[in-house]
Amino acid sequence: MKYLRFEKVTTTEEIHSKELQFPALTVCNLNILKKQFLVDQLKTNDAEGHDRGKGFCYVSEEAFLKESNTKDLSDIWANLGVTLPHLKNYGHKVYDLIVQCTYNSKDCFNQSIKEDLPLQTENITITDYPSTRLGYCHTIKLNQSTIGLVRRTGQTLGLTLTLNIERNEYWNLLSPEYGVRIMIHPQAAYPTVDRGGIVLHPGTKSYMSIRIREINRLPYPYGDCTESFDSSPLKELLKSKDENILKYHNYYTYEFCQLICREMFLLENCSCVEEQVNSTTSRFCNPCNKTDENCRDNFKKNFDDNDNNECNSLCKPACQDVRYDLTLSTSEWPNLEFQEFVLQRWPELIPDFVENNQTVKVNDTIQLNETFINKNFLRAHIFIQEMNYLRYNDKEAYTLPELFADLGGCLGLYIGVSLISIIELHELFLHIFLLFITKLNRSFNLESSKTNHYENNVSKGQSRSSVQLMNIQQKGYSDNFRPEGPTPPIFWMRERKDQEILRKKICLKCLSDAENYRGSYLYRRRPMKSVKGSNVISPTQSFSSY
Repeated sequence: MKYLRFEKVTTTEEIHSKELQFPALTVCNLNILKKQFLVDQLKTNDAEGHDRGKGFCYVSEEAFLKESNTKDLSDIWANLGVTLPHLKNYGHKVYDLIVQCTYNSKDCFNQSIKEDLPLQTENITITDYPSTRLGYCHTIKLNQSTIGLVRRTGQTLGLTLTLNIERNEYWNLLSPEYGVRIMIHPQAAYPTVDRGGIVLHPGTKSYMSIRIREINRLPYPYGDCTESFDSSPLKELLKSKDENILKYHNYYTYEFCQLICREMFLLENCSCVEEQVNSTTSRFCNPCNKTDENCRDNFKKNFDDNDNNECNSLCKPACQDVRYDLTLSTSEWPNLEFQEFVLQRWPELIPDFVENNQTVKVNDTIQLNETFINKNFLRAHIFIQEMNYLRYNDKEAYTLPELFADLGGCLGLYIGVSLISIIELHELFLHIFLLFITKLNRSFNLESSKTNHYENNVSKGQSRSSVQLMNIQQKGYSDNFRPEGPTPPIFWMRERKDQEILRKKICLKCLSDAENYRGSYLYRRRPMKSVKGSNVISPTQSFSSY
């Protein structure tokens, strides 16, 4: 049956909105840890006799290289044993990375950022997002009650960031490329940067125009989606393992569900979790503990190679999802003549440049080295492309009203049945039923009245048979006779029917009683003429011929 197939169709419509929510932005430096920390840590480990408890678990670069199993060193980052405190202390802090921020040509901050996160002002909030794969990342959210609602679009509006990658802090063995990774995502979503985002390199200005897509999926039985973590099959696994893992992030996305699911199975196999999931009860895996490290590496390898892992059945796409499509264009930045005017706005940067020998002396004037800006700075401009967005809706391909409509159409086509005819048919059956009940009641009442009449006569000393005969003869007519007149009265027709009923009830005793009454009053009664005037009741006729 077509209705029981639970098929669906996807419709697309373009919606015009008067207000749009500006998405959140997560920025990560491609360098996980600053070079100075790693160099100092190697010296400390060597001086302390191969102490593996200080955060970086190797005594030399050679020992670190031996852990790689690929020729291109693409797995080198996985061998970096780094803890969450070291990411926060020795990663690229927000005031190192974000040099300048404006939204709709207005400064995001009243002053330069010189404090730890979380940082919250009237217009903007910045929180940290530590990742053992991507380093110390930072999420920027605009306040929806002040500037976060977009009412106009275009390149002249939006969020502009000037970022400093700090090239001199890159450890080339760990960071083979220069730049930053930027991911656009909903404000309430957990930033799974390792599963998406784009990479920007210094010396450029990138324009990222955003178009919004809204996806609405149908749940079971039409589809296979999850509305929230409360209705997710993963919820039962979290209850048995570590439900507090969702304490800070409860917004459901497919990517975040996969991340949490993997951590729960890591906890089951190795009794520890990664530090980036913000668990409050589970133990974090110690990268310098060989048991934890080997267990974690083996688990990740087997988990990633298994296409049919259990997380695919526990995590389903979100029923309501928001996606951001980016269109990227870049230009060379900055113009060397323009940058001198710009740097006058950043006086706090000049001492750092002089300290790092990033200046040259020209005609007894200290000027910035023109290559320093191109190699360290980049600018990103993020804006909403238009106020229209696309909405994808899953709908039932065959609904219940359509089923009833098709049934009615088929009945009307093949047997001429319509709703009116069905109602009239029910009305007919109702009338027949009521008529039957009426007839039944009338027969019951008639029988009751005759029984009462009989009992009254019996009480006067007459037998039942004589009473019946008297009732018949006293009417003055029989089967072949009727009262004189052009039309027999109604009572005559009724009494004739009564005669037929009474005749069927006469027994042998009734016939015997009738013979005894031949010489009675009935025998001497004057004959009555028939309708035709030819037949009369003879005194010598027996009751049997009646």
